[in-house]
Amino acid sequence: MVYYNISQLANIEAVSELAVYANTVTDNLFFGFVIIGLFFIMLFILKRWEFDKALLSSSFACFILSIILVYGGFLSIMFALVFLIIFAFTGFYMYIQSR
Repeated sequence: MVYYNISQLANIEAVSELAVYANTVTDNLFFGFVIIGLFFIMLFILKRWEFDKALLSSSFACFILSIILVYGGFLSIMFALVFLIIFAFTGFYMYIQSR
């Protein structure tokens, strides 16, 4: 079995460069999966409140983070739009339920 040292192959000197390299190799999917994982982690951590409030807050936080990553060129705009749609529908649902 052959083991490769990725820091020697790509001339990587820091952890941030490793994340950028992984993102370029996977065509901007690395940070997309990180954001999706963060969304579910936040959803389960905020589960102590009602589900709709947890969904609203985690989708809003992931929307803001994904907008920052889109601006930096690390993420596709589709991830930000998906979190915006989840945020909008959850907000609309909470508005209808409160009436």
